[in-house]
Amino acid sequence: MLYTRTNTLMYERVREQAATYADLIMHTKMWNYDYGGVYVEKRRGVDSNAYLRQLGVNPDVKVAGGRTFTIRNHAIMIEEISHRSEKQDGVRFRIVSLKPIDPANVPDKLETAAFDQFARGERESHFQQKGDNPSFRYLKPLFVEQSCLECHTTQGYKVGDVIGAISISIPMTTLVREARANKILIVVAAVLTIGLLVTLIYILTWRLVIKLDEVQKRLKKLASTDELTGLKNRRHIMKRLEEEFERAGRLQETLCLIILDIDHFKRINDTHGHPFGDLVLKRVAKRLQEATRRYDTIGRIGGEEFLVISPGTNAEEALHLAERLRTTVSQEPMGDGEKDVTITLSAGFALSKPGDRGSETLMKRADMALYRAKQGGRNRVEEG
Repeated sequence: MLYTRTNTLMYERVREQAATYADLIMHTKMWNYDYGGVYVEKRRGVDSNAYLRQLGVNPDVKVAGGRTFTIRNHAIMIEEISHRSEKQDGVRFRIVSLKPIDPANVPDKLETAAFDQFARGERESHFQQKGDNPSFRYLKPLFVEQSCLECHTTQGYKVGDVIGAISISIPMTTLVREARANKILIVVAAVLTIGLLVTLIYILTWRLVIKLDEVQKRLKKLASTDELTGLKNRRHIMKRLEEEFERAGRLQETLCLIILDIDHFKRINDTHGHPFGDLVLKRVAKRLQEATRRYDTIGRIGGEEFLVISPGTNAEEALHLAERLRTTVSQEPMGDGEKDVTITLSAGFALSKPGDRGSETLMKRADMALYRAKQGGRNRVEEG
């Protein structure tokens, strides 16, 4: 049991490490693309990108003094960084595609299987490759954006298609060896331990497992919770919005989004001080949480802005919910024992539509509705 759990935790840690690599590679790729590629001096061992020439792009440029610079686009830059990473840490990564421009980017059998998973809607693929040189394989899909079509116009892609994937391979020889060593130690300890010692170790082990679970739960809660209000933080609530938007699309259900903003919050801070402003935020968050339904999700997305995700809600129910949240906050003054203030909210809500391309569209309509509520005198609800 302990050995299995250790292996599971080890596997999860390696998966998190691979996901971090994937995010860093994506940031590096987008940084390179934002600058249209990066030029490096063409010294010994630095070759021009032949595939850019096939696309009609001259990768080289000569400057004063006779020096030549050649462009490194995001694909070749990632390839060269991978070579350095493999030499130093053994970690390899590359971009693969079912329709590659560079033959070196043709996926292997395992990577091809991952594309089948992406076609079914999976957001990542990972597995342990066993053998003499065991490794952890991790793939994350790359989706077609409008900018991608500049180099892939002849391949029949559309915006939103899976154009390829980031493939990462992390060596696990040392980890597997350590796991086997741990297994041997556990077996030896189990054989030597008898009677009361067996019972004692069993109890202590389970206490340790419980403590680890508690710590992990607390860390998970801290990672998804706004420290001041106790609501879901922006990162978590936006991730939940993406999940609910995709779910509503699959089930052909409506999804309601409500954005609420405390009116004249800056005036409260300027008049009564920031500690009082923090108190107001906590009180407002508590009342909003009490007024939402069990299946609604509420989070804080900005200084004084809150977001409510309400799946399966029609326009009439959405208006009723938004009005209830607004009136719940304003019906009773808030104070700290020395001073009381009446807090009002402005709210904008929007319902998903079949033509929405993503949750950003829904968010934008709700935000515009909130803007109209503010412009219309505040302390009101508008539909987007």
